[in-house]
Amino acid sequence: MDGNRRLAFLILKEISEKGTWSNLAVKDRLRKEEHSNAPFIRELVYGVLRNQFLLDHNIDRFVKSRPGLNERILLRMGFYQLALMDGVADHAAVNETVVLAASLAKGRQGFINAVLRSFQRDGKRLIYEDLRTRYSCAEWITDILTGAYGPEKAEEILKSSCKAPPFTVRVNRLRISREKLSERFVKLGASAEPDPLSDLCLNVKGSVLGSAEYKDGLFSVQGSASASAVEMLAPKPGESLLDLCAAPGGKTCAAAELMEDRGEILAADVYPHRVKLIGNEALRLGHGIIRTVVSDASVFDPSMEEKWDNVIADVPCSVLGTIAKDPEIKLRELTKDQAAEYIRGLTQKQAAILENACRYVKKGGKVMYSTCTADPAENEEIISAFLKAHTGYSAEETRLLLPDDKGQEGFFTCIIRRNDDQHRF
Repeated sequence: MDGNRRLAFLILKEISEKGTWSNLAVKDRLRKEEHSNAPFIRELVYGVLRNQFLLDHNIDRFVKSRPGLNERILLRMGFYQLALMDGVADHAAVNETVVLAASLAKGRQGFINAVLRSFQRDGKRLIYEDLRTRYSCAEWITDILTGAYGPEKAEEILKSSCKAPPFTVRVNRLRISREKLSERFVKLGASAEPDPLSDLCLNVKGSVLGSAEYKDGLFSVQGSASASAVEMLAPKPGESLLDLCAAPGGKTCAAAELMEDRGEILAADVYPHRVKLIGNEALRLGHGIIRTVVSDASVFDPSMEEKWDNVIADVPCSVLGTIAKDPEIKLRELTKDQAAEYIRGLTQKQAAILENACRYVKKGGKVMYSTCTADPAENEEIISAFLKAHTGYSAEETRLLLPDDKGQEGFFTCIIRRNDDQHRF
């Protein structure tokens, strides 16, 4: 049996049954279980998830009865390898899936073989009916994107969600330059190119996470949109900074590096196990100015008022800007009423966190409000409503990045300056 395909199956089943985030399931399984080709496993898992509705739509063309979960996952894997995965021969896609079925769907390997052969004889055509099936994205998401940006731009965003984004790392410039780290990656057999959006980042092809460079804290995994948001905030050495929704610590540590590990940073999150992740990352990178605390950012803390030079409010959001990286998001089916209630709950929390952040910052200080969504209700509308109600603040810089076919993630950032003490809370 092909151990790599078997592990891909187990990851996909865990995500389907338990709702585990794909990045966590992949990372955990690859660390714990034996395999020989991690890139193949990642591509198969993420490829199936990014195209799941499209695959299911086409599987159903060739089956008369509803397959069980194990059969369904095996067929998704087989269809994806046949139609969409480069470098996999048809006979390997079919035969290895059937071999897997002998142990994972006992008695059904003949059925799975017949379905895959039928798809192969049909020319491996993937047909679709609408945006939902073409780009494997739940209708409530397509409605938000179409309403905000029009059908043409919405389709561009949805199309980008079916492609693998670049693997981006942030260089720990307190320990190594971007150029030197790139050279070391090449020696590891990987390639690295400067990211065009952020001076802190490299786009990498190849395996580097198990390297001594990673263990020694020379870099972190972080998207360039997220890293560049901290560059927009531009915290300076010797200043103080509060990160309200900090886990797993990417922006916190990026700020520490820009501050040259001089000053004060308090990183907060509502979940103790996630706060631990921040501390572990700071320790790996060698940052001494970061303290952590368990705290709910949506609940005002009087002890923090007007205390900080900089505040980061990277708020919980619908994550519609990173659905290529987190494809399980676009598979979540909601009715229109459920979607409206979901967004309403998010915007209420986002507004509360922004208000608290703006009370915590000193006069003359800056707040960074950010999300990784493309939904205007969570971005521009939140900022507009806040500034309308609070005259002592101004938006210094606002940037919206939309997902594109080059792998750019969707990300919204607004830098708010506190100008005086006249405010209404």
